[in-house]
Amino acid sequence: MDYELFYADALIIAKDIKEKTDAQTRAVKKIQKCLEDGDINALPKLFAALRDASKEREDALGSLEALVMAFDGQEYMSNGDFAAQMLECCRQLDLDVQGNFPVYEMFPCRVSVNPATQEVTVDRKRLPCLRPSKIVSDIKLVLDKLSKAAFNTQVFAKELAAAYDLALIKVSRKKTYVPDAPVYVLDLYEYLTPMRRYKRDYTRHNFAYDLARLYAAEGLQLDDGRKIRFDTVRDAKKAIRILDHNGLEQFITTIKFYR
Repeated sequence: MDYELFYADALIIAKDIKEKTDAQTRAVKKIQKCLEDGDINALPKLFAALRDASKEREDALGSLEALVMAFDGQEYMSNGDFAAQMLECCRQLDLDVQGNFPVYEMFPCRVSVNPATQEVTVDRKRLPCLRPSKIVSDIKLVLDKLSKAAFNTQVFAKELAAAYDLALIKVSRKKTYVPDAPVYVLDLYEYLTPMRRYKRDYTRHNFAYDLARLYAAEGLQLDDGRKIRFDTVRDAKKAIRILDHNGLEQFITTIKFYR
Protein backbone atom coordinates (compact mmCIF):
# COMPACT_ATOMS: atom_id res chain seq x y z
CA MET A 1 0.00 0.00 0.00
CA ASP A 2 1.15 3.49 -0.80
CA TYR A 3 -0.71 6.63 0.24
CA GLU A 4 0.80 8.69 -2.58
CA LEU A 5 -0.67 6.33 -5.19
CA PHE A 6 -4.03 6.49 -3.44
CA TYR A 7 -3.74 10.27 -3.21
CA ALA A 8 -3.01 10.64 -6.94
CA ASP A 9 -6.16 8.70 -7.83
CA ALA A 10 -8.28 10.43 -5.20
CA LEU A 11 -7.11 13.87 -6.27
CA ILE A 12 -8.34 13.33 -9.83
CA ILE A 13 -11.81 12.45 -8.58
CA ALA A 14 -11.78 15.29 -6.03
CA LYS A 15 -11.01 17.78 -8.81
CA ASP A 16 -13.90 16.37 -10.81
CA ILE A 17 -16.19 16.84 -7.82
CA LYS A 18 -15.04 20.44 -7.51
CA GLU A 19 -15.67 21.12 -11.19
CA LYS A 20 -19.21 19.68 -10.94
CA THR A 21 -19.84 21.63 -7.75
CA ASP A 22 -18.67 24.84 -9.46
CA ALA A 23 -21.01 24.05 -12.38
CA GLN A 24 -23.89 23.65 -9.93
CA THR A 25 -23.06 26.96 -8.30
CA ARG A 26 -22.95 28.74 -11.66
CA ALA A 27 -26.28 27.22 -12.68
CA VAL A 28 -27.92 28.28 -9.40
CA LYS A 29 -26.64 31.86 -9.80
CA LYS A 30 -27.99 32.00 -13.37
CA ILE A 31 -31.36 30.68 -12.18
CA GLN A 32 -31.47 33.39 -9.51
CA LYS A 33 -30.56 36.03 -12.09
CA CYS A 34 -33.26 34.82 -14.50
CA LEU A 35 -35.87 34.91 -11.76
CA GLU A 36 -34.75 38.41 -10.81
CA ASP A 37 -34.88 39.59 -14.44
CA GLY A 38 -38.10 37.77 -15.25
CA ASP A 39 -36.43 35.62 -17.93
CA ILE A 40 -38.47 32.49 -17.29
CA ASN A 41 -37.91 31.04 -20.78
CA ALA A 42 -34.22 30.48 -20.00
CA LEU A 43 -34.94 28.42 -16.87
CA PRO A 44 -35.69 24.97 -18.39
CA LYS A 45 -32.17 24.70 -19.87
CA LEU A 46 -30.66 25.79 -16.57
CA PHE A 47 -32.73 23.22 -14.68
CA ALA A 48 -31.43 20.52 -17.01
CA ALA A 49 -27.85 21.76 -16.63
CA LEU A 50 -28.19 21.76 -12.85
CA ARG A 51 -29.62 18.23 -12.82
CA ASP A 52 -26.80 16.97 -15.06
CA ALA A 53 -24.13 18.60 -12.91
CA SER A 54 -25.77 17.23 -9.76
CA LYS A 55 -25.88 13.69 -11.16
CA GLU A 56 -22.29 13.83 -12.36
CA ARG A 57 -21.19 15.22 -9.02
CA GLU A 58 -23.01 12.44 -7.17
CA ASP A 59 -21.40 9.82 -9.43
CA ALA A 60 -17.94 11.28 -8.79
CA LEU A 61 -18.64 11.44 -5.06
CA GLY A 62 -19.62 7.76 -5.11
CA SER A 63 -16.36 6.90 -6.88
CA LEU A 64 -14.32 8.78 -4.29
CA GLU A 65 -16.21 7.14 -1.45
CA ALA A 66 -15.54 3.69 -2.90
CA LEU A 67 -11.84 4.51 -3.32
CA VAL A 68 -11.58 5.72 0.28
CA MET A 69 -13.41 2.69 1.66
CA ALA A 70 -11.01 0.40 -0.21
CA PHE A 71 -7.99 2.02 1.44
CA ASP A 72 -7.49 0.27 4.79
CA GLY A 73 -5.65 2.80 6.92
CA GLN A 74 -5.27 0.47 9.88
CA GLU A 75 -3.71 -2.23 7.70
CA TYR A 76 -1.50 0.37 6.01
CA MET A 77 -0.06 1.42 9.35
CA SER A 78 0.20 -2.03 10.92
CA ASN A 79 1.76 -3.92 7.98
CA GLY A 80 4.85 -1.70 7.89
CA ASP A 81 4.19 0.15 4.62
CA PHE A 82 3.49 3.46 6.35
CA ALA A 83 6.65 3.28 8.47
CA ALA A 84 8.84 2.24 5.52
CA GLN A 85 7.59 5.13 3.42
CA MET A 86 7.99 7.53 6.34
CA LEU A 87 11.62 6.47 6.72
CA GLU A 88 12.17 6.91 2.98
CA CYS A 89 10.77 10.44 3.22
CA CYS A 90 13.23 11.13 6.05
CA ARG A 91 16.06 9.89 3.86
CA GLN A 92 14.99 12.10 0.96
CA LEU A 93 14.82 15.17 3.21
CA ASP A 94 18.07 14.24 4.98
CA LEU A 95 16.24 14.05 8.30
CA ASP A 96 17.92 12.11 11.10
CA VAL A 97 15.70 9.30 12.36
CA GLN A 98 16.28 6.51 14.88
CA GLY A 99 14.10 3.82 16.38
CA ASN A 100 11.84 0.97 15.38
CA PHE A 101 8.13 0.60 14.81
CA PRO A 102 6.06 2.05 16.37
CA VAL A 103 8.31 4.66 18.08
CA TYR A 104 10.92 6.80 16.32
CA GLU A 105 13.03 9.81 17.16
CA MET A 106 13.56 12.56 14.63
CA PHE A 107 15.86 14.58 16.83
CA PRO A 108 14.58 16.17 18.95
CA CYS A 109 11.00 15.03 18.15
CA ARG A 110 9.52 11.76 19.37
CA VAL A 111 7.22 10.19 16.78
CA SER A 112 4.91 7.25 17.52
CA VAL A 113 2.61 5.45 15.09
CA ASN A 114 -0.73 4.08 16.33
CA PRO A 115 -2.44 1.77 13.79
CA ALA A 116 -5.48 1.27 16.06
CA THR A 117 -6.45 4.95 15.95
CA GLN A 118 -4.69 5.66 12.63
CA GLU A 119 -2.85 8.54 14.27
CA VAL A 120 0.72 9.73 14.53
CA THR A 121 1.80 11.40 17.77
CA VAL A 122 4.60 13.94 17.48
CA ASP A 123 5.81 14.66 20.99
CA ARG A 124 2.44 15.25 22.70
CA LYS A 125 0.43 16.25 19.63
CA ARG A 126 -1.84 13.59 18.14
CA LEU A 127 -2.29 13.89 14.38
CA PRO A 128 -4.89 11.92 12.37
CA CYS A 129 -2.66 11.57 9.32
CA LEU A 130 -2.05 8.61 7.00
CA ARG A 131 0.30 10.48 4.67
CA PRO A 132 3.98 9.89 5.55
CA SER A 133 5.27 12.73 3.39
CA LYS A 134 2.98 15.20 5.17
CA ILE A 135 4.14 14.13 8.63
CA VAL A 136 7.82 14.23 7.71
CA SER A 137 7.54 17.57 5.86
CA ASP A 138 5.80 19.18 8.84
CA ILE A 139 8.47 17.87 11.23
CA LYS A 140 11.17 19.17 8.89
CA LEU A 141 9.58 22.63 9.03
CA VAL A 142 9.56 22.49 12.84
CA LEU A 143 13.20 21.44 12.96
CA ASP A 144 14.21 24.13 10.48
CA LYS A 145 12.42 26.69 12.63
CA LEU A 146 14.18 25.39 15.74
CA SER A 147 17.57 25.62 14.07
CA LYS A 148 16.94 29.24 13.09
CA ALA A 149 15.50 30.29 16.44
CA ALA A 150 17.60 32.64 18.54
CA PHE A 151 19.50 30.80 21.26
CA ASN A 152 21.58 32.42 23.95
CA THR A 153 24.12 29.79 24.95
CA GLN A 154 25.35 31.81 27.91
CA VAL A 155 21.85 32.25 29.36
CA PHE A 156 20.99 28.56 28.96
CA ALA A 157 24.30 27.56 30.57
CA LYS A 158 23.57 29.88 33.49
CA GLU A 159 20.08 28.39 33.98
CA LEU A 160 21.48 24.88 33.76
CA ALA A 161 24.17 25.77 36.30
CA ALA A 162 21.50 27.00 38.74
CA ALA A 163 19.67 23.66 38.38
CA TYR A 164 23.00 21.86 38.83
CA ASP A 165 23.72 23.73 42.06
CA LEU A 166 20.28 22.84 43.43
CA ALA A 167 20.86 19.20 42.56
CA LEU A 168 24.17 19.18 44.43
CA ILE A 169 22.54 20.70 47.52
CA LYS A 170 19.87 18.00 47.47
CA VAL A 171 22.46 15.25 47.07
CA SER A 172 24.54 16.70 49.94
CA ARG A 173 21.78 15.82 52.40
CA LYS A 174 22.79 12.19 52.03
CA LYS A 175 26.49 12.48 51.28
CA THR A 176 29.38 14.94 51.44
CA TYR A 177 28.88 18.07 49.37
CA VAL A 178 31.19 18.16 46.35
CA PRO A 179 30.95 21.46 44.41
CA ASP A 180 31.87 19.94 41.05
CA ALA A 181 30.39 16.44 41.26
CA PRO A 182 28.87 15.01 38.08
CA VAL A 183 25.07 15.12 37.87
CA TYR A 184 22.78 13.35 35.41
CA VAL A 185 21.58 15.89 32.85
CA LEU A 186 18.22 14.13 32.83
CA ASP A 187 17.84 14.99 36.53
CA LEU A 188 18.49 18.65 35.76
CA TYR A 189 15.49 18.69 33.43
CA GLU A 190 13.28 18.02 36.46
CA TYR A 191 14.72 21.07 38.22
CA LEU A 192 14.16 23.22 35.14
CA THR A 193 10.53 22.09 34.79
CA PRO A 194 9.19 21.57 38.33
CA MET A 195 5.52 21.75 37.30
CA ARG A 196 3.63 19.71 34.70
CA ARG A 197 2.60 22.75 32.67
CA TYR A 198 6.27 23.69 32.32
CA LYS A 199 6.96 20.26 30.85
CA ARG A 200 4.22 20.82 28.26
CA ASP A 201 5.85 24.07 27.15
CA TYR A 202 9.41 22.79 27.40
CA THR A 203 9.57 19.08 26.60
CA ARG A 204 12.49 16.74 27.11
CA HIS A 205 13.06 16.93 23.38
CA ASN A 206 13.35 20.72 23.53
CA PHE A 207 15.81 20.22 26.38
CA ALA A 208 17.82 17.72 24.32
CA TYR A 209 17.95 20.17 21.42
CA ASP A 210 19.25 22.95 23.68
CA LEU A 211 21.78 20.54 25.17
CA ALA A 212 23.03 19.78 21.68
CA ARG A 213 23.61 23.47 21.04
CA LEU A 214 25.35 23.86 24.38
CA TYR A 215 27.45 20.76 23.65
CA ALA A 216 28.55 22.36 20.38
CA ALA A 217 29.73 25.53 22.13
CA GLU A 218 33.47 25.28 22.66
CA GLY A 219 35.38 27.05 25.43
CA LEU A 220 32.23 28.34 27.13
CA GLN A 221 32.80 29.85 30.57
CA LEU A 222 30.23 31.16 33.05
CA ASP A 223 30.43 34.58 34.66
CA ASP A 224 31.60 32.94 37.89
CA GLY A 225 34.53 31.35 36.05
CA ARG A 226 33.19 27.82 35.89
CA LYS A 227 33.46 25.66 32.80
CA ILE A 228 31.31 22.78 31.61
CA ARG A 229 32.20 19.15 31.08
CA PHE A 230 29.89 16.52 29.62
CA ASP A 231 30.32 12.78 29.96
CA THR A 232 29.04 10.59 27.12
CA VAL A 233 28.35 6.87 27.50
CA ARG A 234 26.38 4.90 24.95
CA ASP A 235 23.35 2.87 26.07
CA ALA A 236 23.32 4.24 29.61
CA LYS A 237 19.79 4.27 31.04
CA LYS A 238 19.84 7.98 31.78
CA ALA A 239 21.64 9.06 28.63
CA ILE A 240 20.14 11.74 26.41
CA ARG A 241 20.77 11.25 22.73
CA ILE A 242 21.79 14.35 20.78
CA LEU A 243 23.39 15.15 17.46
CA ASP A 244 26.63 17.10 17.59
CA HIS A 245 27.63 19.86 15.16
CA ASN A 246 28.88 17.20 12.73
CA GLY A 247 25.54 15.40 12.76
CA LEU A 248 26.97 12.50 14.74
CA GLU A 249 25.00 11.05 17.62
CA GLN A 250 26.28 11.42 21.16
CA PHE A 251 24.78 10.05 24.37
CA ILE A 252 25.17 12.58 27.18
CA THR A 253 24.92 11.12 30.66
CA THR A 254 26.32 13.59 33.21
CA ILE A 255 27.44 17.18 33.38
CA LYS A 256 29.56 19.09 35.83
CA PHE A 257 30.48 22.71 36.28
CA TYR A 258 34.03 23.11 37.52
CA ARG A 259 36.72 25.70 38.08
